[in-house]
Amino acid sequence: MLRRMVAVRIAIVLATAAALQPAAAASASPARTWLPPAYLAWRTGGLPSGLAPKLARLTGVTRVVVVAGDTAWMVRSVRASGNVVDRPRAPFRVPIDAFAARPFAMAPFLPLGYRREVTRALARGRGVIGATSAAMRRLGVGDRMVFGGNHRIVIGAVVPDDVASWSELLVSRETGAHLGIRDDRFALLQMTSHPTERTLAGKIRRLAGPGYPIRVRAPGRARFRRHADSVWPPVLMKKGFGEFVARPYPGRPGYLQMGGSFIRRHLATRTVPLLGRTTCNTRVFPPLVAAMRELRRRGLSGAIHGFAGCFSARTVMRRPNSAPSHHAWGAAVDINAAQNPYGARSHQDPRLVAVMARHGFTWGGTWTVPDAMHFEYEIPGFAPA
Repeated sequence: MLRRMVAVRIAIVLATAAALQPAAAASASPARTWLPPAYLAWRTGGLPSGLAPKLARLTGVTRVVVVAGDTAWMVRSVRASGNVVDRPRAPFRVPIDAFAARPFAMAPFLPLGYRREVTRALARGRGVIGATSAAMRRLGVGDRMVFGGNHRIVIGAVVPDDVASWSELLVSRETGAHLGIRDDRFALLQMTSHPTERTLAGKIRRLAGPGYPIRVRAPGRARFRRHADSVWPPVLMKKGFGEFVARPYPGRPGYLQMGGSFIRRHLATRTVPLLGRTTCNTRVFPPLVAAMRELRRRGLSGAIHGFAGCFSARTVMRRPNSAPSHHAWGAAVDINAAQNPYGARSHQDPRLVAVMARHGFTWGGTWTVPDAMHFEYEIPGFAPA
């Protein structure tokens, strides 16, 4: 036991050291952990409740787990000794990207080396955090995260980020209910057959009913094995662009009122060629300015018809329980919004998309539900390719 505790503390120290390195020093993407092969299924806005038993009855499915996910608001964090690690000033709290799953349903989808540790922690009502979350929180096994209503989650395990599904906190369904984690976000399925992504998506769509399209990723195809699998999860946004404290904006559902030093330390308002005056994360300005200058140099200024902004303190799709939008970090820009409304096919000039990609911006035009106005900046070397 002592040897295991020492090993966990060493892992946290190493993860903390890596997290403190500046973005420019990141020369290679983080190594992946081998995960048991599984299909990933999710839908924008979440999956309907009660889907798990229906998925289990699909031909070829041997195991299934449906994972819930919502934002939990952390009031403070505390060492096992009782010393306070972090306590934002009221009324602000730390938004935590939290998942909840049934321990023994989750077990087959975990690497064998972590399976017993994770399932035991979840079954005992404890939390599991990834290495990046542990580094940012400066927490280890035995330390506590305290949420609204004085709900205390003792950390039971620290694991690689992908083992925790790139969440900041993984708990059991029972524990998650106390934290308000109720919305089903994605499903993992192990199968004896090997259907195409399109075929399986069609079968799940018939079970899930009307709504946004179902996204399916075959084993090994998901960049992040969670919903919204192609974009950075909140834990990486915090690592790359800074962490903020906030609260749901009173009287404005889906918006955030920010506190603390995030705005002062990480945001700036500057003039960008072709776009004009805007507020963004300071890390975003160099590549954004470079992209706009390239467009102008190549005679492509006409590809910009309008600019809808960068920083906006709100949640994804302005849904109260959703994670903060990448706009909340000032790390995304909306270009030509009038010509490219959410959910519609793209009318962007492909040359604009190519220039933005060359400067590190991913594009929402290829998402399951297209968001062709939307470009997100990704700091090189911070995440799996």
